[in-house]
This record gives sequence, structure tokens and C-alpha cells, in this order.
Amino acid sequence: MIKTIDVSDLKPEQIENLQAIIAAFKTKNQIETQELSHLNHEEDMIDFLSKNPLPVDGFLTREEIYNRQG
Repeated sequence: MIKTIDVSDLKPEQIENLQAIIAAFKTKNQIETQELSHLNHEEDMIDFLSKNPLPVDGFLTREEIYNRQG
């Protein structure tokens, strides 16, 4: 959403403060977008195990499941 703000009646310090706030929100949005992108690319363990089932002949610990190679 792009908004136009009339800053003609504002003092230079107020304009600088608005620019800083806008920059902070842009950075926050960029970080959130990157985090969401990273989460979307990370495969869920259940999906991974469904595609690559583990041969089990006994009890497996969580560490053995998560540390499994290939």
C-alpha cells in the first residue's frame, strides 16, 4: 500500500522522523518476508519421512530420526 503524505507543514526534524519510521517498517517487512520464504522452503519432518521411510527394527529416539543421513 502506497500512501502520499503532505509534509509541507512539518518541521525538518519531523520529516526526518517520518523517514526513519518508514525505513524501519520497510526493513521489518523485508525481514519478515525473508523469514516466511525460509520457512516455506524448509521441508516438514513428517513430509520428509513420508517420502523417505526409516527402516525400524526397534525403538528410535528423536535424535536418531532427526540426525538420520539421506
